[in-house]
Amino acid sequence: MTCLEAQSNIMAFVDKKLDDDKISDFVRHMKHCPNCSEELEIYYTLIVGMKQLDNNEELSHDFKKDLDDELTKLDNRVKNAKRFKLSTFSVVFIAAIIGFFFFYSSTLNKVYNIEQNMIREAQGEYYFYNHLSKYIEICHDDVIVEAKERKKPIEKTFYQKVHSYNITHPVWTEIEY
Repeated sequence: MTCLEAQSNIMAFVDKKLDDDKISDFVRHMKHCPNCSEELEIYYTLIVGMKQLDNNEELSHDFKKDLDDELTKLDNRVKNAKRFKLSTFSVVFIAAIIGFFFFYSSTLNKVYNIEQNMIREAQGEYYFYNHLSKYIEICHDDVIVEAKERKKPIEKTFYQKVHSYNITHPVWTEIEY
């Protein structure tokens, strides 16, 4: 901020109508420019002193200290507002990163499940049984179980057993009448 800009903002500062975006530059300029600081002190002393007299208030004994306190208070208010904006932005940014991480993670999980299903479909139903048959239990209606059962000898009925026994052990002889 130039001296001309700072001097044009003195009245707005004294009336407490200075824009928030100009306060930081104004305070910084007043702390580093002795000419503008002296002019601000004169205007502040006159105007604030007149307001105090008009309102029947007790006059301040140290306008310079009051002015420095006012400048410090405004500067702190602006700094706190900037900190709040920065911290709010940081919180929102971190929340967005965490949200993106969870979204990305769930998307990767879904893609992984889709790929695994595609691999299983491409390999066929009994791929894992062929390679891991000792570790996997297959349900009773499975095709492989049915095929194994077909290889077992078929159980004969009681009459079939008697018939095969009679053929191999002939007991009956023909009786003549």
